[in-house]
Amino acid sequence: MMSDIAAAVGNTLEDAGPAVATAFQFPVAVYFDVLRGLVEFSQANDLRVIYITAAVPARTILATFRALDIDVNGICFIDCISQMIMSEKADSDRVIYVESPTILENIVLKVEYLMRRMGPGRRLVVVDSINSLAIHNDAKILSEFLHVLISNLGPREAYPVVLTMKEALKPETLGMLALVCDQIVDL
Repeated sequence: MMSDIAAAVGNTLEDAGPAVATAFQFPVAVYFDVLRGLVEFSQANDLRVIYITAAVPARTILATFRALDIDVNGICFIDCISQMIMSEKADSDRVIYVESPTILENIVLKVEYLMRRMGPGRRLVVVDSINSLAIHNDAKILSEFLHVLISNLGPREAYPVVLTMKEALKPETLGMLALVCDQIVDL
């Protein structure tokens, strides 16, 4: 059964439509409900998912999805944290690694690569989380990165989504999100 949070995520994206950059702001306690909502929305709308993770290694998210009986077909990861913390690598067909969350231009290049590799079709591109990227990057550089990423996704009818945890959100990061995202949704 879909939780209220998961349903709210799906309804928000359905109402917004593609090419509308959406930032979801939520407490850590509902993190997995948000992820479930994103995956269920993508499956219901035949979207392939590019999941940029800068907070939790991709292998951990994959294991969690599998434990929650969430189908991981159609999901590819850009993992910005595993090489930095020297953890094991996950499924190489599903995960691409970036050396560090400070190398933002490589993230944009990896998104472009995955868009081509996945072939035609609509996408959901998730940045998880802006809080982690804000720890590793200057606010101006992070703002420029999000602006470039979101601008490149708009003409492709992709759904750009940025995740942020309320407990760790700095005021300057929230201000930056207000400038680069079309909507900020408080869950």
